[in-house]
Amino acid sequence: MDVPPGLIETPAILRSRGRTDAIHSSFMAGTLVRIRRGYYVETSRWLAAQPWIRFAWTVAAAARSIPGLVLCRETAAFAMGIPILRTPSYVECVAPNPSRAGRRRPTLSMVSAGNDSQQVLRDRGFPLRYHVNPEVAPERVGEFMGTGLLNTALDVAFSSTLSQSLVVADGVARKLWKMGRMAQESNLLDVDRVAAAIQAHPHASARRRAELALSLASPLTESPGESFSRAAFQFLGIEQPELQHDFSDIDGFIGRSDFWWRGMDGRKGVVGEFDGKAKYTTPELRNGATIEEAVYNEKLREDRIRALGFGFARWGWADVENPERLRRKLIGAGLLPGVRTGLLSAGRG
Repeated sequence: MDVPPGLIETPAILRSRGRTDAIHSSFMAGTLVRIRRGYYVETSRWLAAQPWIRFAWTVAAAARSIPGLVLCRETAAFAMGIPILRTPSYVECVAPNPSRAGRRRPTLSMVSAGNDSQQVLRDRGFPLRYHVNPEVAPERVGEFMGTGLLNTALDVAFSSTLSQSLVVADGVARKLWKMGRMAQESNLLDVDRVAAAIQAHPHASARRRAELALSLASPLTESPGESFSRAAFQFLGIEQPELQHDFSDIDGFIGRSDFWWRGMDGRKGVVGEFDGKAKYTTPELRNGATIEEAVYNEKLREDRIRALGFGFARWGWADVENPERLRRKLIGAGLLPGVRTGLLSAGRG
């Protein structure tokens, strides 16, 4: 995790023999927010920052101020650069002993009685939450200590919904594939010791959740939106599609689809695309094209695939968050309806 610019650290200033008087004065004047003792951000910058940036500052402040802190679950994934579904509500850590487990009080503070103070303190920042994990073997990633790739995927899968855990598991699988530690056509259950770790868990419900998420995890999934969509397919009872299928016509290669359901019983099959905003707004994903050119090129690609006789469905975040809308889009594109399984909203255990 690269810590976004803006974090002011008095311990670092003192180590360099600098003075912190101005920082304390600014805090007392309300122009600085204190994340933890010794760690500040300008109030205006904190208010303008996206939640994940605030979370990154908070994680860095906690890791730098608490000796031996070991990050776990989605916080560990975030620190390792693994995608997560949403910004966590807590900085999740491993409890050094069972007596330390549980939530800590928020440390975010601001000295002011104005509107800025009320806005800053409304959500109380990101408190720490400690979890018991006696089997953890901490690993270092950059400046942070965490539970490591596989243990993090397992912890999230044991404790979270399928939508949350599959986003992390797909990200871990992709990273392991890039490291040469798993085959592209494999899932995380094929990785050494993962299946045994699941079977060793004492709770059957957690074992079922983890087995499902890690059996679906694939290096071929390229974004959190695609992973979230795959969890929705499971919830809707829709067969999991083929990922990253190549399409060509008489003019050559057309492109690679996010999802591909092969036709059955005389049907031609359905192509599915998750359309996240980043596909059009992120320069790296546009390959040098403008936003308008990216939209136009995507339309041409879709037209060429439709000309092959396939159904085609597009959807975004709002459709996956309301799976019935996603079901209607897929059925409208020609996919046979499935039976609800209820797995998307499987609760924490």
